[in-house]
Amino acid sequence: MGAVIDADALRFPGREFDPTTGVARFHYALGDLVLTETVDFGPPSVLHPALDRVLDLLYVAASTSYYKIAAPKRVELGTPLAEGALPWVHALFHEGLGEFAYRNDLPYVLDLAIEPVLPHAGVPERSTPAGPPLTAVGGGKDSIVSMEALQHGGLDPVLFAVNPNAIIRSVMAVSPQPVRAVKRTLDPRMRELNAAGAYNGHIPVTAINSLIAVATSLMHGLGPVVMSNESSASVPNLSWLGRDINHQWSKGLPAEAHLRDALLAHAGLQDAYFSLLRGLSELHIAALFAKFTTYDAVVTSCNQAFKQRDASDRWCGHCPKCRFVFLALAPFTGRERLVGIFGTDIFTDLSQLEGYRELMGLTAHKPFECVGEIEESLVALRLLAEHPDWRDAPIVRELVAEVTASGGGLPGDAEVDAAFRGDAPTLAPPRYLEALRALG
Repeated sequence: MGAVIDADALRFPGREFDPTTGVARFHYALGDLVLTETVDFGPPSVLHPALDRVLDLLYVAASTSYYKIAAPKRVELGTPLAEGALPWVHALFHEGLGEFAYRNDLPYVLDLAIEPVLPHAGVPERSTPAGPPLTAVGGGKDSIVSMEALQHGGLDPVLFAVNPNAIIRSVMAVSPQPVRAVKRTLDPRMRELNAAGAYNGHIPVTAINSLIAVATSLMHGLGPVVMSNESSASVPNLSWLGRDINHQWSKGLPAEAHLRDALLAHAGLQDAYFSLLRGLSELHIAALFAKFTTYDAVVTSCNQAFKQRDASDRWCGHCPKCRFVFLALAPFTGRERLVGIFGTDIFTDLSQLEGYRELMGLTAHKPFECVGEIEESLVALRLLAEHPDWRDAPIVRELVAEVTASGGGLPGDAEVDAAFRGDAPTLAPPRYLEALRALG
């Protein structure tokens, strides 16, 4: 794979927004090629004064989808941004495209030249979005825990998704809360360019969807956007050329802080965006999810399942996500319930052993997937080694033997307790944290 477009820079020729239909169009130029993305929000109920500036930030975030096609050595921002938003822009490209740079062996992307135009004139009036929170739903255990915490806490969330498929819709349907959906459409020529050999790879898509959500909230008089990103999302997969490479960068705490700063500096929005679950480990979230059986028939975190048109097969049972979620839920659900959720018992399939070795840190690095920390996987293994439903499962027995033989041993009581303290740094407001703590 490589560049099939001769472009010295990514440029921003302009954007449009129709306030009657709620359709936004963002144009990006790579040499002579101009590509257009469309985001259909639907007709707005209100037009918040900060909306235009949030669309400025979305214009920049969505550009990462188009930058990667040619990976030029410069980005020429065509949108004036507040100076306080520029650290977010630099992090978006330098860190958000870290995995893309690593996989395509493009080290210059880590220090990509970003040329801003003059800072935006004027300081926006500060405001804090009021109204019911807009909470993003991805179909997995994390967003389900947030949905339930907000609902039980009397915060009346509005559920949200970008391009929701049948899986996400089925999860939303379990909840009585109202739903808002937005349609994001990439320029259709991107498929042709990728087929012709253009660069491809991971982008900070959570940053894009987060800003779509903030704009949606402003169009309907809603409150803050609530995400469901956990503490382990901030942990990198590996180090390359002295830089941390994190598949989940746009879900991590540094990215959350950068985006909050950009929203405040450029749009005047305070506490407009945060992750409710930031203080929790994956295992803590799994334990909370286990309290709610009503989602068992619809929940999924498998990326392979999301590529289907329907929700018939919710778990492929063979990818890093399936392996990790099965591992994380097993100590809290018991065998019968978990096999019912997945449709298979992964711990009886020794062909999965190599994948579990990666999760345990026995080989290679943590997979480029949305999975928990190595330490969390080891704590889960310790709990399974003591669980009557799981301790004799072939995968569990083999992993316990290998971890013990490696010299590290299984985690002690202190490490287990630490996984459930829920005291990792968080930017969520106290009112929302109280709702989360009420789940137990």
